[in-house]
Amino acid sequence: MGGRVEEFKRKLEEHERRVEEHLSAIRIDDLLSSSQQIKTVPVEGLGVIKYGRLTVEDILAINNIKDQTERSIEAVTRMLRKADPDITAEKIKMLPADIFAKIVSALAKEITQNFQ
Repeated sequence: MGGRVEEFKRKLEEHERRVEEHLSAIRIDDLLSSSQQIKTVPVEGLGVIKYGRLTVEDILAINNIKDQTERSIEAVTRMLRKADPDITAEKIKMLPADIFAKIVSALAKEITQNFQ
């Protein structure tokens, strides 16, 4: 039985060493380049929309907005603008409310991940 315990202990130490090697290999530049990737998300009844992930800088700016609706508009604008520079808050505000709600719903997972 002692041999099995030693074998499991050795395997656990090897696994922890591999995890540590992997974690130490991550560089900020690698993370920055992955954060600039354009992603897509399906929007119910509309199709697929392209967006970019929010950055810490985006979140800091968004958090300065007191009104929750304006905060949502700013978050959606910033995410969509990363994929389409022509997107503005004014354009987002002109969307029909039901379409805006569908876009917000589709992006909600990404938005909430960035705000946690």
